[in-house]
Amino acid sequence: MTDREQRVHSLRIIDEYTWMLLRQLDIAVRKRLGEPGVAALADGLRRYGRYRGESLREHPRTCAEGRDALSLLRCWDVADLALASTGEILDVTGDASSATLNLARVPGSGYFAQHNDAKILATYWTQTLAGLAEGYDSALAVDCPSLPDDPQAPWSMTFVFSGDTASSSASLPGDGFADPADAITLSRRTTGVFGALPMYVARALAERFDATAEEAVREALYNFGVERATGMREQVLAEGKPLNMQTWFEAIQKRDPEAASFVFSDDHHISPSVFQVTCTYCPCAEVWAQEGHDGLALGYIYDMEVHRGLVEGFRPGGVVAWDKVKTRGDKVCNFRFFIPELVGDGDPEWARAASG
Repeated sequence: MTDREQRVHSLRIIDEYTWMLLRQLDIAVRKRLGEPGVAALADGLRRYGRYRGESLREHPRTCAEGRDALSLLRCWDVADLALASTGEILDVTGDASSATLNLARVPGSGYFAQHNDAKILATYWTQTLAGLAEGYDSALAVDCPSLPDDPQAPWSMTFVFSGDTASSSASLPGDGFADPADAITLSRRTTGVFGALPMYVARALAERFDATAEEAVREALYNFGVERATGMREQVLAEGKPLNMQTWFEAIQKRDPEAASFVFSDDHHISPSVFQVTCTYCPCAEVWAQEGHDGLALGYIYDMEVHRGLVEGFRPGGVVAWDKVKTRGDKVCNFRFFIPELVGDGDPEWARAASG
């Protein structure tokens, strides 16, 4: 791969996680809460969109340029639209008052086509875009056609801004993957916004269904982790390798060769039995913290259930633990994952003690 191709590949992985989690939320909510739960899920997606609109309104570039249809697209917050565009570059026509984005396909359609049900994807785009307009500016409206039946069919959306655009710039969005620093910024924001999705959905569900809603969200998050782990497990077994923490880590690295969203310290121990690393920067934790205690509490549920699914879905019996974790108020996340029956003399003392 070229450097740009590698950046695109890395963002495609994160983008796929969005659709994977959306599907698992839909499955769990339908099973436990039925159609009233689906309505609450849609409300959560609208809140998620409103959060994104407010964030775009507060973006430094928006503050410098002012709000209009083109400015919105120039500082679009995640990689979804670019990844669904020809050449991964936004194809925009129009001006600051009315800008049409032409996409090669509906973002997320490829993933949902594999599972033969794109109903929740239509709800996602309807509600997210409506919420985004509400959060960005009362003068903004978004018009887009229904999702096509063919997942490979082109799609478009038009952003109409009825406010003052007399001093607006006519410049079009650039290539977000060309510059390494820009790509890292996009990767981190895409990951952080991904963390906002379950937070706002969980909040909307909890207001109506309380503890049962939390169980549905926990189930969805765990199964999201398992779905990811299943692909990793199949990859490792196809290579004829054993299932352990070393091959678990290698599978993650192979799947996402440029994980620039996170920052880790040099203090680590990775062996067949132990995965010990320290994360110093997490874009998801940054977003969860914006909602204070409640946001971090949801973030901790995410940490617990997703990582359990990632480890247990790869190798049953694996243990997920932390010495410190940002979502419990710590400055860093000290991951301490291990497989008790594999821990030996060369592993850290804490792992030997925990394994008896």
